Amino acid sequence: MPLRSYGVVTARVVDTRREGGSDDTPHYQIHLADDEGTHYRAAVNVKSAQPPWELLYLAVEDFRHSLIEQLPAAGSGWNALPSEQGGASLDYIRADLVERSRMRPVPPDVEGANNDLADFLDRYVRRAQQDPSACAYVFGEPWGPEEEPDKVFGFEPGNGVHSVHMNQGNSEEYREDDGVWQDGGLLLHFAEEDRWVAVFLAFQSQSWNTDDRTGHALGSGAPQPEQTSAV
Repeated sequence: MPLRSYGVVTARVVDTRREGGSDDTPHYQIHLADDEGTHYRAAVNVKSAQPPWELLYLAVEDFRHSLIEQLPAAGSGWNALPSEQGGASLDYIRADLVERSRMRPVPPDVEGANNDLADFLDRYVRRAQQDPSACAYVFGEPWGPEEEPDKVFGFEPGNGVHSVHMNQGNSEEYREDDGVWQDGGLLLHFAEEDRWVAVFLAFQSQSWNTDDRTGHALGSGAPQPEQTSAV
């Protein structure tokens, strides 16, 4: 069974919040607001709930791909996407978005600068926050609207997107979330430069050899990542 719903939030970055790596399931939290004034929180995993704990990370600083032409209008908020080929939906494997060997495991949050996943996300997201021409596109599964204020940023109603990572090839515990053309990810468009930055995340426990219909793992399919710089 795939994600209950899938799509992309496109909105401006308002604020960010880091959660400590010692938490059970810490996230990098992003406060977003669309052109109609609707607020969202994007909860981006920075640590796996099962070993190996470190997420796989890849940032592409000059991202170019045909899916960009299929994206909804910048700042248009939540847009549901069909889990199928040919549109704006992400599939790391079938859309040739990511090579597993280019990703590297990164710790969630450690002392020092530019050495953990929260630092790497900060580098791009805070840049987008400071750039009035920039817009974020966060792919994943939505939640809300909720009856309570958002638990991190306090806006009302609580509303947002999570599962901002690969959503196929999961271990048995999370197998029910498997699907094709429903991967999460983060795109940032810096309009004044006409430059796209893409951030892709996956769990080390996920297989990259998956069924074309269900997204379930078909063996390991997980080559070792190259030991290259993450920035």
